[in-house]
Formats: sequence, structure tokens, C-alpha cells
Amino acid sequence: MQPWKKKKSLMRPVKFVTRFEPIEREVIGDLTATVSEAIIQRAQSAPKDELAEMMGMAAGHKHAPEDPSLARLFPDFEKPGDEEFEGDNSLLRSLHEQDIARAKLANLQVLGTALGPTGGVEVSLDEQEAQAVIAALNDVRLYIAAAETLHEGLMADKDAVLEWLAFAQDSLLQALVD
Repeated sequence: MQPWKKKKSLMRPVKFVTRFEPIEREVIGDLTATVSEAIIQRAQSAPKDELAEMMGMAAGHKHAPEDPSLARLFPDFEKPGDEEFEGDNSLLRSLHEQDIARAKLANLQVLGTALGPTGGVEVSLDEQEAQAVIAALNDVRLYIAAAETLHEGLMADKDAVLEWLAFAQDSLLQALVD
């Protein structure tokens, strides 16, 4: 992968561009799909709350995910050692987890769309898309770092994949703040 670059133009909005190798594009696409599927399964497994449905509110889980990878994406709302009033964390999780999942999926979708269905290796993003891609890459990194099982080849090279994703994220962040 080439480092992200900021392209300025007098008549066009700022763009952030890079070029991926086809295998890199495939790996990011697979990882994006894996994380998206896990988030969707978590959201769909939320228990039904009749009161929330009557009020038109989304209701999520009351407990943290048991899967360590998902637990990294949906941490508790309070730090260990903070004073918790009975049920605060559960209430906050049930009220906000679905919205957080929606935002994470939207960011992952921007990343997937940027890569394109045909395996395009040239990627061009506007500023809003770049911010979404940074967040999506962060979620992919968090998920993989805590993963206990992944595709065979990825699990063997987990550290290298994490380092490469960190480079991709940092390079885009540097271009964004330049």
C-alpha cells in the first residue's frame, strides 16, 4: 500500500488517495465483512423490549458481549472502579448499543464502498469518508487484536496484519491533519 496523500485542487474538494495491492484490498474487504457480520449478529440478537418498541426506540443488550472481539467494540460505559448506581451500565448499554452498532456499520460500509466490489486498488475519499474510514480501520484493528479465531492465514500473521492496518490508519490520519 502506498501512503495516503492529500490532493488539493482549486475547483474541486480535497481528496485523499492511495493505491492498494490487490491482495491488500482483498484482506481489508474480508476483514470488513467479518467485523460487519459480527456487529450485525450482535444487534440482531438483542432481546425484545416491548416498551421501547411502543416508544419507537431501539433497545440493545443489557450485558457486555462474551466474545472478546465484540467486547472491544462495545465496552462498558464506565471504567472499572467508578461508582456505579445499580444498573446504570446496563441501562446505558441497552439505550445506546444499537446506535453505536449502526454508526460502526456505516463506517465499515464507507470503507467497503471505497474499496469497491470489483477489487479496485485505487481509492479516493473526501474528508467525511476519510474520517469514517479511520474509524472503520480502528474497529477492524480492535476486533482482530482480541480475536481468538480468524481465517487460518490471518491468525498466523495476526501481528503483521495489525501493524499493516495501523500503518494504513496512521497514514490516512496524517494526510487528514496535514
